[in-house]
Amino acid sequence: MGKSNFDHFQALKTVGEIYDTYDFVNTFTVADATTDYNLDSQQSDAFKNVTKARLVLIWTTEDLTIKFNSTTNPSINFPAVESPFEFRNIILVSNIFITNASGSSASVKVMLV
Repeated sequence: MGKSNFDHFQALKTVGEIYDTYDFVNTFTVADATTDYNLDSQQSDAFKNVTKARLVLIWTTEDLTIKFNSTTNPSINFPAVESPFEFRNIILVSNIFITNASGSSASVKVMLV
């Protein structure tokens, strides 16, 4: 069989869900030489309305290393030049651990959806 006239069309992207709640942690500081800063226990606005986030946005002024859900999970290097960092629909995030070895204190904001 030959190709149809529709073979060159790409599938439409659709939104699977619309989220009705979020958490926003306004600017907080992670000091230099901090290891595994526990966002859930250190910031009362984190994981309050959203206990398991499907979307995480992180803004920072310094290079950070991030782990999701557990301190035993692999680290993700997050250069400040890539801020905001977006992590979407890969795993459900129930906590974030932040390490700052940049040489300076980092100002950080986090949005959870």
